[in-house]
Amino acid sequence: MKTPLPLLLLGLLLVHPVSRAAELLSESDEAHHQRMEWFTDAKFGLFIHYGVYSTLGGEWQGKPVPKYAEWIQRWGKITPDEYIPLASNFRPDALDADAWVKRAKEAGMKYMVITTKHHEGFCLWDSAHTEYDLGEGTAFDRDILGELKAACDKYGVKFGTYYSIIDWHHPSQRAEQASNQTPMNDKEGYVTYMKAQLKELIERYDPAIMWFDGDWTRWWTMEDGIDLYNYLRELSPDMIINNRVAKRGQFKKDFGTPENFTPGAALDHAWEACWTVNHSWGFKKSDTKWKSTEVLVQKLVDIVVKGGNLLLNVGPRADGSWPDMSIQQLEEMGEWTSAHGEAIYDAEFVAVPEQPWGRVARAKGSAPEEGTLFLYVFDWPKSGKLVLEGVRFEQAGAATFAGEALAVSGSKDGTGIDLSSAGANAYATVLRVNYTGMSAQVAPTDGYQFSGDELVLQARDAKLAGKKIKLENGTQIGYWTDPKATASWDLNVPAPDVFRVKALYACKKGHDGSEARLTIGDKVLNATVKPTAGWESYELLDFGVVDLNQVGSIGCTLGFGEARQAALFNLKTLIFEPVKH
Repeated sequence: MKTPLPLLLLGLLLVHPVSRAAELLSESDEAHHQRMEWFTDAKFGLFIHYGVYSTLGGEWQGKPVPKYAEWIQRWGKITPDEYIPLASNFRPDALDADAWVKRAKEAGMKYMVITTKHHEGFCLWDSAHTEYDLGEGTAFDRDILGELKAACDKYGVKFGTYYSIIDWHHPSQRAEQASNQTPMNDKEGYVTYMKAQLKELIERYDPAIMWFDGDWTRWWTMEDGIDLYNYLRELSPDMIINNRVAKRGQFKKDFGTPENFTPGAALDHAWEACWTVNHSWGFKKSDTKWKSTEVLVQKLVDIVVKGGNLLLNVGPRADGSWPDMSIQQLEEMGEWTSAHGEAIYDAEFVAVPEQPWGRVARAKGSAPEEGTLFLYVFDWPKSGKLVLEGVRFEQAGAATFAGEALAVSGSKDGTGIDLSSAGANAYATVLRVNYTGMSAQVAPTDGYQFSGDELVLQARDAKLAGKKIKLENGTQIGYWTDPKATASWDLNVPAPDVFRVKALYACKKGHDGSEARLTIGDKVLNATVKPTAGWESYELLDFGVVDLNQVGSIGCTLGFGEARQAALFNLKTLIFEPVKH
């Protein structure tokens, strides 16, 4: 039985009128640290995208729809009259909350976040404020959020709720064609509706995290976000809220949310990178782009050693069952995390040079004077000797993670470790170095200051075409001399925005002067290559600005433009910086 919406809204307004103050609630550094401590210690979480879109599996009227499955209403051009009735088909009869959370726990995950309301507006709980929910909207009669919350409490996993700021179903934004930028004809009414639903989620399920999305819409402002942040903190003072409650490019509390990319270095705030096990976030029948367990484990390591968390997404089928491959991926990740737990949950960022063979972190409590390093070997050296480049010790002892001692020697490039007696792990081999008196030389070229909002294309992820061009040391594209040689990527755009594009490149004087041409979908940017201090001296080349008014994947290709010298350049990274509005 629903209470009439106008009465509910009036009551809420009387309790908490909309404030336009753009000042955050005060919180001491100590209180903030205490509130965030479990999150920064967690390292690994489960993301679930689940809703009415799951019933379509990425297909409409018998045909696959491109891009993300949870955006099918947008990309399939499905009208509200066609889409809204689909909710009656949403019956998660096979959803086993205990199995979901147990699977996450055994994978090494410490928290989970589920899409309680995505952009489509359908609510995964029986809300008093709409009939488009898991109540009146379907014949299904279970409280799946309550079941998941109970399972999380049982297994010691923190429970989190995702909530979209945009809503293609709500009358304030409903249009015949869902779009990247929703219309808005009753902002005050919709904000009141949001607050009522969020209050409901907090009172019923006591989430540890409130995870927002859709902040890119033009009618949502920083002021709106800060007001909502303050409102939620008053309702649940210990709850953690992600930065998309406001404008993600400007707001960093309580944590940043890079999506489908990992920053190239540590950030100056708490952060969590979200990735998918395949490509789409919601279930898509045709999506077979499963990431290997090796890739997923190495993503986890890459994120953790930079001080972040990995939020790894699974899209269940409409009935609540999981695709077999996603179950296998989590089981295999669990085998690795259970064997190497200390190297994940006790790892901290340490400033050392980038290593071509893998990653480096320090153990908690370590200092330059004395401590322990964890070395994560992704690419096993064929020579049997690993060089920790740019790092030296007064004294050091190395061992496999199982405790087998390894010989250590100094070298002109850093510190050498003899691996001839050790074996490689299929996903990532962890070594332990106990030391006194550590010194590290970090090259200035590694000093790009990431904010966490950039989109990043790494050299190692490029598809290379042409003669001679190749990936060197796992970190840079070199020997770019063939006029027809190209590097290509799929760029995932999490939110519509305008970006300034820069390349982290090196080019020795005498080889400079070529035009670099970057094609992004149907847009083309050109830049003339200037000399740097040498082939290993990296600087930023500015390609200019591009407007990407989309969400999802777009192809990018880099190669020679019209002006050509003997070489193009060496390339480490393409960086898409959001332009501040």
